[in-house]
Amino acid sequence: MEEQREHFEVNDTFIKTTVEKYMIPSVIALIGTTLTNVANSIIIGNYIGADGLAALNVVNPIYFAFATLGALIHVGASTNASVCIGRNDMNRANSYATLALCLSLVISGLMTVVGLICFPQLVGVLGTTDRIKPYVMDYGKILLIGGSSVSFMYYPFNFLKVDGRPKSGTYMFIVMFVLDLLFCILFVGKLDMGIRGVALSFILSTLLGDIYGLCVLYNKQAVFTFGKVEDVWKSTAEMIKTGSSMALNNFCNIFRTIALNYIILNSLSVEGLTVFAVIGSVNNFSNGVISGIAQTITPLVGVFYGERDNISIKTVVREAVKKGTTGIIVMTLIISVTAKWIGVAFGVVGVPILVPAIIMFTISFLPGMFNNIYIFYYFTTEKISRANILTVLRGFIILIFPAIYFAYWGNAQFIWLSFAVSELVTLLVMITAARVKCRKNKNIEGLLLLDKRYEETDRYLAFSVENTADEASNAARKIAVFCKEKEMSSKTIITISLAVEEMLLIIFEHCLPDIGKQYADVRIVRMGEKIILYMRCAGKLFDPISYYKKRKEEAGNEVLVDDSLGIEMIVKQAQDVMFSRTFGMNNLTILIYE
Repeated sequence: MEEQREHFEVNDTFIKTTVEKYMIPSVIALIGTTLTNVANSIIIGNYIGADGLAALNVVNPIYFAFATLGALIHVGASTNASVCIGRNDMNRANSYATLALCLSLVISGLMTVVGLICFPQLVGVLGTTDRIKPYVMDYGKILLIGGSSVSFMYYPFNFLKVDGRPKSGTYMFIVMFVLDLLFCILFVGKLDMGIRGVALSFILSTLLGDIYGLCVLYNKQAVFTFGKVEDVWKSTAEMIKTGSSMALNNFCNIFRTIALNYIILNSLSVEGLTVFAVIGSVNNFSNGVISGIAQTITPLVGVFYGERDNISIKTVVREAVKKGTTGIIVMTLIISVTAKWIGVAFGVVGVPILVPAIIMFTISFLPGMFNNIYIFYYFTTEKISRANILTVLRGFIILIFPAIYFAYWGNAQFIWLSFAVSELVTLLVMITAARVKCRKNKNIEGLLLLDKRYEETDRYLAFSVENTADEASNAARKIAVFCKEKEMSSKTIITISLAVEEMLLIIFEHCLPDIGKQYADVRIVRMGEKIILYMRCAGKLFDPISYYKKRKEEAGNEVLVDDSLGIEMIVKQAQDVMFSRTFGMNNLTILIYE
């Protein structure tokens, strides 16, 4: 058996390239939105001055409040939708998409109304001073009015990734960035509107970017459609539960910013607050890269988790860590070396604590990436409590204590090390908690906490098949050996062997014609009397079920004689045959009962 199993190797080239395909657009997209914030900070720093930068940092909690709502609803809905797709429940996936759109518009609108009514009190809570209060009032009011656009940008971005079109999400944020610059030239450069012009530019560009993303998401190629919302209250609760980690991250940013504003203002004066504004912009940029890497895994892991495909999950996370580490190290070195010029770009010169502050802050990047990847993994795989605890630890609790220590009992100029301390301690807590969990439950393993029972009990088999007729035939013979050893009935063995060989040949002919050596992934899982056969490959879009139905209609009363005859035999012998297209790959699920 061991000798035969050696031929059942999983070729992970497709998953590796898919991770890369998702990671690059995801990082670019999030950098795009952070570049918009960075560009606005640079414009404010050079046209208005340090007071304008300090005011921008004060109103950031308003931005984070709307971003929190967007993350809570749309990240939760898109993640749940990806799991539904993995379980071949497209109706449920569409239900999440429709519900998320409606909730976002209604709740963000209510937030705007309440915020405008209570605006004077809100400004006081944010912790401003008389010197910068006019700037806070001008920017904050416009940000409140257009807050819905901030929440809504999470909708097309996340659902486009699940839809298999991550590049479109990138284009959406590029549109926002370019439009923001053009509006700033008009409102600030030409019309001399000051900080109000910057705020108006940001909101208008975000709104137009949202509209662009929505149009792309629901074009003719769309996977998602507007549909009936199933179990509104239950779906809302599930959506909020899944998205709570992302929302908590933004929520922590609100209170963290307010708390650090007070601490830094009292220990390092307005000069320290100006440096914090620059650090905030660097943080926004670095978060674009770090979150882009982490968010890469969400739609992929979601679908594979729905399919119970542990091998693919491991590959996705491993590739995200490997590729992400290289990118983060490069980013850390670049920002550290160019720290002085970053200050010049923001118009902050002659502030001695700026350069060491930026360098100290960059130490948090690498551990922050590891934490982000695993937090995203945990809430995608329904380990919500674990993800939420880690989010609050790194986002607020562990960070604030060292900040207070440095500000009041240590050297205040080292307060920027609090970010690194927070990430490193959180990483240690995560590793320790995972080890404790694995010791208590022998059925799970590693930081991923994956259930390994299918692999250990030999009810699970995964392999890749090269796109040739001989390899398809060879795969069918060897999977028959596996089925026989699992003591399946002769009828079941024949059905599975037939399904594997016939479908592989059809897939190779229609999806991978004349494009060199390629592979299809095959996975079989036994769950009691139920046997699930998964097959997927890249290449051209091909739905064998629709193809079979069309050929049957065209044939009328005549007997099918082409390759659709093989599909017909499988459809008649299996309990269910389902097709879906995700991440640019064709997915076929065949359900068989013994």
